[in-house]
Order: sequence, then structure tokens, then C-alpha cells
Amino acid sequence: MGHEPSGTVAAVGAGVQGIAVGERVTVDPQIVCGTCYPCSQGWISICDNKGVIGSGRSRRPGAMAELLAVPARQVAPVPASMTLAEAAMIEPLANAVHVVNRAEVKPGETVVILGAGPIGLCLAQCMRVAGAGKVIVTDVAGGRRRVASHVGADLVLDPTRDDVLGAVQNATHGLGADIVVESVGIDATYQQALELVRKRGRVMFFGAIQPDVTLGLLKILWKEITIIGCTGANAETAQAIEMISSGAVRLGEIITHQYGLDDAQRAIATLSDPGSDAIKVLVGEGEGGPGVGAREM
Repeated sequence: MGHEPSGTVAAVGAGVQGIAVGERVTVDPQIVCGTCYPCSQGWISICDNKGVIGSGRSRRPGAMAELLAVPARQVAPVPASMTLAEAAMIEPLANAVHVVNRAEVKPGETVVILGAGPIGLCLAQCMRVAGAGKVIVTDVAGGRRRVASHVGADLVLDPTRDDVLGAVQNATHGLGADIVVESVGIDATYQQALELVRKRGRVMFFGAIQPDVTLGLLKILWKEITIIGCTGANAETAQAIEMISSGAVRLGEIITHQYGLDDAQRAIATLSDPGSDAIKVLVGEGEGGPGVGAREM
């Protein structure tokens, strides 16, 4: 936990330039080597030696603490107009922008997003900014569906009640979606993505709850589907900062709960409660606290 931080710089190391004590910043949690082949191509999200703060992937401490130390190159200043809560959303938004960039969205295309979690809701807005003609979002949670409709989805569906395939077919004159983004991470939605995409369409593999999924090979072959994997972000942090600053994306309804660091247990309980309307839960000390001001959960 705590891999999506923002905060105020409390101290800088010897030799660090361009970052001042008291500056409000966001932090890219990806620690990369800078020397492997992916890094040489600018593909830092798939660095051969990548670590992630606040992640079991690398066991590096995250931002669920009063102070966090990171390499200076991971820090990016944020505008004075941006709250630290908004700045804590830069990392997930950058992930969404990375998916959109990898998808190479063309004007007017129909996009289906399976899953309206924090990044799914960012994806819906980013796809619209990129020129998508129709954005369709599915989620089992009513609260998340409501937010999806408020942030610009053209059609919002409940996969437990609605005929998702029929709705997508109707919206695309029987062709299927140009792009389907899997943002849940389970067998059922990965299989559904193959059903919903058109022939020679793109399926963005992004969700990752389980390490392995089962896919229907013949659908991939007979529809000549392009499958594109996505993880992390490359140079999209600056894009995410600009999108928030310009108002191109709306975050207010996505950030549903904020707790002080002393109330971290309540935050975890809220997020774990299946009856909760939580989407994004932040833990932090607000604008004036030490170290990191907001931590994602």
C-alpha cells in the first residue's frame, strides 16, 4: 500500500538539484535501472530490474508512513492549484494515459472499459480526451456506475443484469467495439473482452488480480484480435499533471474517502467492506502534514 503518493518535500539529499524543501510533489513509484534495453528505449514501465515502492513486487517501503525517501528522479512538482489529494491521483491517471497511448485510439472509435474502479474511471475520461466516439463502461457496483455516467461514459452497464454483448452490438451496428480495456483482472472479464471486441480490434490487458487467466484461443485467431499488455507508465506523468490542471479529467467523485494517518485502520476497513461505496480511499495528513501528504490504497 502507498504506491501512489503525493506530499511536501521535507529534505533533500546532498547533490540534489531542482527540488526544494517545502515543494509539493507527486512521486512515480517505479524504481528503474536506466541501463537495460527497455530503459534505453524509454520503456521504464517494463524495466528488467524494476522495483515499485509500496508493492510486494519489490518489498520496498511505501508511503503509509510519516516520511518517504525516494530517488530525486522519481519526484515531479505539482501546480499550486492542485490539492495533494488530486496529486495522489497522478500515478493512477498516468497508468490510464499509458493504456490510451498503447491503444493508439483513433477519432470516433468505440471503447468498452470493463471495470469502473479508480483507473477505469480515469480511463473513461482519457479515452474521451483521446477522441473516442463512444465510451461504454461496465461494473457490478452501483456507485461506481453512477460516477462513470457523471464523468462522461455514454453507456454504463451492470454485467449482472444487463446484456452487455447485446448492448455493445447495438452501439456498434453489430461490429463490436474497436477497443476493449480489461480493468478488472479475472477470468470472466478477460473472456468477455474477447467477445465484445470487433474483428481485428484491440484488447488492452491491464487488470491483474490473479496471475493467470483462461482465454478462448479460437476467438483470438478467428477474429484476428490484437492483444496489448499494459503496466505502469512511461513518460505519462507530465501528461497526467496537465490533464488534472486543465480540468480535462474530473477526480472529485472518484476520491470518495480521506482519512488521517492515525485512522489508517478505518481506511482499510472502509475499503474492505463490500457494502461500502468506496472507490478511491486516501490516507494522509493533508496539505500541511509531514513527508507524504496523501497515500493511495
